[in-house]
Amino acid sequence: MKIAILGAGGIGGYLTAKLTLAGHPVALVARGAHLAAMQAGGLKLVEPDGAHVVRPAVLTQDVADIGTPDVVVVTVKGQQLADALDQIAPAVGPETMVMTVQNGVDAPEIAAAAFGAERVAICVARIFSNITGPGEVTRYGPMRSFTIGASDGRQNAPRVARLREVLASAGVVAPDCADVRVDLWTKFMLFNAVSSTTAAARTRVGVVRDTPALAALARRLIRETYEVGRASGIALPDGAPEAVWNYIATQMPDEARASTAHDLENGAALEIDTICGSVARRGRALGVDVTASETVYALLAPYRAGHPA
Repeated sequence: MKIAILGAGGIGGYLTAKLTLAGHPVALVARGAHLAAMQAGGLKLVEPDGAHVVRPAVLTQDVADIGTPDVVVVTVKGQQLADALDQIAPAVGPETMVMTVQNGVDAPEIAAAAFGAERVAICVARIFSNITGPGEVTRYGPMRSFTIGASDGRQNAPRVARLREVLASAGVVAPDCADVRVDLWTKFMLFNAVSSTTAAARTRVGVVRDTPALAALARRLIRETYEVGRASGIALPDGAPEAVWNYIATQMPDEARASTAHDLENGAALEIDTICGSVARRGRALGVDVTASETVYALLAPYRAGHPA
């Protein structure tokens, strides 16, 4: 299976390293100092049990160099997705599957509009990893799963099944799931709450838990996302909101915060259009009360493109 990965951050770098270590040829599209360092010395993956340096089959900033892969894994942030899909379009052949790995629930729909729903795969990534220096990606903690399914949520499509086999052969955890769309929205419930509170309050999960007003806001954001998902036809179970809050309250590290909070602190563009903004937009269209998501979006909107002038 010919696999191309667009984006060499925490997820793209991790998948590239694991697949390359297992002998699978990967074409990795990256840029800047990170790309230059990998071209000079390889890609270093640091994990809790050790580190490895790999050299992907193709390392490039030009999509023209990747040919026509069987799968293109798109790992850029939500606000970069539309441009990324335009970028990979020349490499997407009639049998190419495009797998989106973004926070939120918009990405599969955006990719389906570009290439057709039958050629899109959903990936729900649960991993703590990031670039820790040019040419280096580090994974933290035990969580490292990638739940994959077709755009209809099923895992039995031949290309999806084959990709899951390839990933499993590389030691990548690719769990079984009855409906990946439910898993995608379950993660979205958590991410809207954690992203919105840790960014808007410029804080971390431990403070959210210990501040009654912030804890109440997080629970409201979870509930809004749940109600929008249910109104959209996603079969989220009745106890999902409480289960998500219990995970935040009892299992997330005190120091955890969402990438949105990191980006806000660093003056980078925010993916709020596809997180709290998506809940707000969808809720309004469906007649669901999404006041909390609308409010957080308004508070973060001046920083949407980075630090305001």
